[in-house]
Amino acid sequence: MEHLYIEPSGWTPEVYFNIDENKLCLLGRSFPEDAATFYTPIVAWLEKNIHEFANGFTLEIQFEYFNTSSSKYLLKMFRFLELYKQANKISVQVVWKYFANDEEMKESGMEYQQFVDIPFEFIEIEK
Repeated sequence: MEHLYIEPSGWTPEVYFNIDENKLCLLGRSFPEDAATFYTPIVAWLEKNIHEFANGFTLEIQFEYFNTSSSKYLLKMFRFLELYKQANKISVQVVWKYFANDEEMKESGMEYQQFVDIPFEFIEIEK
């Protein structure tokens, strides 16, 4: 399996795969100038490597902020995971972390949860 790590910038999140936990993590802020250029390789990595996760897979999101363009790619990843889960009967979940008192971020995760058949776990964290 290919290693995945993308260093954060002022506009893009840190992205890494935790091999010990079968967890893809996106952390920070996401408002790239060109969301397609940033997210397409991440989606491609997920599509290429998802078959490696017979014991389950977690997508962990911890954003301070994300824009509409990023939202489109998050939903694309969620829908891909939903279809893969249904077709292959593997455990898939989303861990949505949000900072204490950031109700908008929590609500964003709850809205995504309504669109896909994937369990979401919501975790409030301190800054």
